Amino acid sequence: MDWLTAVNSFNLLVEKGSFTKAAHVAEISPSAMSKRIDWLEKKLGIALFVRTTRQVNLTDAGEEFLPRARCLLKQFEVMLNETQQTDNDPRGLLKVAATLAVGNSLLMPIIETFLLRYPKVKIQLDILPFGGLPDLEHDLVLCRKQENFNSTAHKGTLLISYHMSLFAAPTYLANQKEITTKSDLITHKMIITNFYRKAGMIELENGEELSLSNFNFVSDHLEAMISAAIRGMGLFIASPISIKQEIEQKVLVPVLPDVKTREMQLWAFYPKTEFMPVKSRMFLDFIKESL
Repeated sequence: MDWLTAVNSFNLLVEKGSFTKAAHVAEISPSAMSKRIDWLEKKLGIALFVRTTRQVNLTDAGEEFLPRARCLLKQFEVMLNETQQTDNDPRGLLKVAATLAVGNSLLMPIIETFLLRYPKVKIQLDILPFGGLPDLEHDLVLCRKQENFNSTAHKGTLLISYHMSLFAAPTYLANQKEITTKSDLITHKMIITNFYRKAGMIELENGEELSLSNFNFVSDHLEAMISAAIRGMGLFIASPISIKQEIEQKVLVPVLPDVKTREMQLWAFYPKTEFMPVKSRMFLDFIKESL
């Protein structure tokens, strides 16, 4: 038995939830899978699983070991990729996660150009919930940097800084009293995400708070929110980056342009390993160049 085989079996058992299913994927018998886990537990001197007749669950020690195990497997995969791709010719599947706003408006044009340049790469773009935190399942996670995220398992790099502002459809504003001050916003319905519905407010650039309690449409689906704003359902809080096309077409226009949120930052996070995969490094560099 070796550490890599045992750790890989541990990770597989966590994913499948049963010795039979994990053994089937590994193409070994359930008893052989059990022996691998027994070997790992003896080497570590801890119990990783609570076994029952129907399922296996991680112990507290197993929960703590899991991110380290995945980090080890990731590092081994990276080492293989680096060895095989010394010619800087990226290939293989690149797993990326981002919010709908970032994915639709910012990433998709970059992905299209990158894949044309590097046809041996495949990209899987998954949706990250607004306010979601980076995980170790993806090679790159693009999201807003949050104060409560301080993972020793990740590295990160700043991509861009931005503000969010108020926008509305010209037809909506034409049927309303002119909005000249922040106090005028009290009577207007807001179109917001679930993250801001729970927060109830958003901090402005000058340190004041803008209440978001008066809303009539909540969604994490960017296209639905844009559609609601264009249809005149209320005021929409968004980054100009995410609605660039709508602004250019003048179907959405700024409301109180001087009222902006505090500066926000879009970061790219990736697993902290000794070697970063070629495809991850080159795609990250490509994003920075494109921005």
